[in-house]
Amino acid sequence: MKGVLKAMFSLIKPFLAAAQPSQPVAERSLTELAKDHVLPHALHSDPLLRIPVAGSGTDFPPLGIYDGYYEFYITNHLMMTGVVATILVLTFLYVASRVRVRGEGLAAYQTKGRFAQLFETMCSFIRDEVTRPNLGELTDKYIPYIWTIFFFILFSNVIGLIPIGYFLQAGTGNVHFSHWGGTATGNLALNVVLAVGSFIAILFIGIREVGAKAFFSHFNPIGWDDKKMLVIGLPLYVLEWMGLFIKCTVLAMRLFGTMMAGHLVIAAFVLLIFTAAKHSLTLGYGVEIAVIIGGMMLTMLEIFICFLQAFIFTFLTVLFISTAVAHHGDHHDGHEDDPFSDERQMDLDKLIRPERLGPLVR
Repeated sequence: MKGVLKAMFSLIKPFLAAAQPSQPVAERSLTELAKDHVLPHALHSDPLLRIPVAGSGTDFPPLGIYDGYYEFYITNHLMMTGVVATILVLTFLYVASRVRVRGEGLAAYQTKGRFAQLFETMCSFIRDEVTRPNLGELTDKYIPYIWTIFFFILFSNVIGLIPIGYFLQAGTGNVHFSHWGGTATGNLALNVVLAVGSFIAILFIGIREVGAKAFFSHFNPIGWDDKKMLVIGLPLYVLEWMGLFIKCTVLAMRLFGTMMAGHLVIAAFVLLIFTAAKHSLTLGYGVEIAVIIGGMMLTMLEIFICFLQAFIFTFLTVLFISTAVAHHGDHHDGHEDDPFSDERQMDLDKLIRPERLGPLVR
């Protein structure tokens, strides 16, 4: 039994020992090691760009400013952004190649292979159950953008669960590979870019569909005709714009906080092994078993959260866009709403009309 525990400990140790290669685990706190696990790390020693942006002695690490210079590095999160984009393009090129056109009508389009059919099903769900109930006839016009943000976030979240750096370290023995990989959406900068994209989409689609005048008037529900109401209208106008900015900011913060927190919890969980091993080797083995079981359960939960966060970001983006085109008019081309449709609230007045209930009522 002791030999089995040693084998398990030796298997997991190479992946964990790289949490901070510069200092031994025993000399650092659990909090520092957990934070180091999720922070971005430069993959090279010298900056690719060094641009003066402030006075000498000015340091602002969140923006990469040191001694008045902006220093640009390729970080693990930036690398993973490129990796995810490449995998995403290759995946859907393959999926598109599996669609065969044979015959006529809808039956002509047949998707071959379960892998391609899986992504086809996910695309259909996002289009029919998330986008169409909110955007109506505008769905097919803007669904490419909706699909793009959903699958990019999903791929970033899921691929980030793979310990690429620790696999490289275990294979090469080089601790500098330990920080290769990571979750791109665990970086606030990327999430801000995604949120800015949603903000631009709201403005662009809103102005394009309803016109600039109607779109900007939408932020003042009172209107500009009554001069006496400007005292209320102007503050409301400012608050509505602030609300839009806050909504997009929350998109970025929610995704960032959730993805970073999940990795922090798993890292802190795993690093308990080293804390326990400092006091007793037997205790370390016992904690290791509990951490492995708990880590597997947490990883399953993380996979669910990866899908959930991609869905939430996409759904809220669609919802915000739908409010921007609220004055676009009837999205149903004048047809009577179906009271049984999941896209509309049931209309009891239509349900009890005799012509809808059949000849027996007549």
